[in-house]
Amino acid sequence: MRIFSGRRKYLFVIAMLVLVAFCFYFSYAFKSVEATLVKNQAWEKQQDVSLLCGVVDRLIEIDEAMSPGYGYGEVLQFAVEYIEANYTSTFAQVFDDRLNPLTPLSPGVGGGQKHNPLDYPQFVAAVKNNESGSLVYWYQTEQAGGRYIHMYFRWVPTDVSHNSRYLVAVGISKYTVKESLDPKVTYGAVALIIVAAVFIIATVVMLCRLGYVYDLREGDKWRARGQ
Repeated sequence: MRIFSGRRKYLFVIAMLVLVAFCFYFSYAFKSVEATLVKNQAWEKQQDVSLLCGVVDRLIEIDEAMSPGYGYGEVLQFAVEYIEANYTSTFAQVFDDRLNPLTPLSPGVGGGQKHNPLDYPQFVAAVKNNESGSLVYWYQTEQAGGRYIHMYFRWVPTDVSHNSRYLVAVGISKYTVKESLDPKVTYGAVALIIVAAVFIIATVVMLCRLGYVYDLREGDKWRARGQ
């Protein structure tokens, strides 16, 4: 089209780049909100594990002062089983000091199998070299697709000289987060992009047409009304 010839074609390209930037920005903003929600959920699970391990340490102190003891190992396994079975899409398991799992797993998202952290060398290395820590890795199933697993682990009792120690591991993903953006926010963003696209493109076309007419005129290009 002649109206987009010359320097005017760059105006149209700039307009399209602005619209593309809008789309990328809103996409980034929505993903950032989701990532923030997942990180907050992971922090809450880390606090839950810290509280549970603190209770176990206290039970051990009571066990040493009383007989019979409370059986902190059974209490720990019960608590982790409860988290695994009742917390939304949450991985939770207790391992012995040889990394043998001691608690069962319920089905994962969409009925798929939950991941096995022992399949990830970074997890095995982390638990063998640290008393506690967190890490993130990718997991994918046919039922739910791919997602990042935010894993937190901690050895208990915290006294490393204790004969019998357990590893508590709790992991979450984006499917653990029940709260999400109101669909109206997404629809509103799409509507704003569409309105902005129509307005910007229409304005660019009008400016290009006026510029084209301006270039075609001979003599005094700025004419009075009616000429």
